[in-house]
Amino acid sequence: MSRAYIPLIVFFFFVIEGTLFQLFVPHHHEWSYVFVPRFMIVFIILIGIHFTRPVSLVYGLIVGAIYDVVYTQLLGAYLFSFALIGYFFVFPYKRVQDMFLVQLAIIIAALVFFEYYQYGLYALIGLADIEHRVFLQERVLTSVVLNTAFAILIYFPFLKLMQYVLKQEMVRNR
Repeated sequence: MSRAYIPLIVFFFFVIEGTLFQLFVPHHHEWSYVFVPRFMIVFIILIGIHFTRPVSLVYGLIVGAIYDVVYTQLLGAYLFSFALIGYFFVFPYKRVQDMFLVQLAIIIAALVFFEYYQYGLYALIGLADIEHRVFLQERVLTSVVLNTAFAILIYFPFLKLMQYVLKQEMVRNR
């Protein structure tokens, strides 16, 4: 049963990210800042750091494919980017696992990469017509702040859950 805990939590926050989060964020017409939750990126990085890179890659592929089908019109954009993040931004080394600030820096770097990847992709196909300065101020910075706060809040409970799952896995393999 412990194997299902992490996918269930990822699914729960997937639903919150796409639907319920919009209820809690105020929509003021005179306020142009956009808060974009990227909880799945935080989970993909944390899962990869504390498990392995292939596990993170699989989570990135599955969550990205579901994200593309459910929330976007451009199939493959999230699938590729989540898988890319799950592969290149994951360092499953003991020194990285022990340092919270290093993990937070990796998460922030992955968030900035993802926002710029999406911006570049949508600008390339003509769906984004916002200038870079506005994008940086109103989208990237607010998104990084929101998701960094989420990563800080979720880190220690999620770390305890991952340790429990790894411990149960070791007991099963005896």
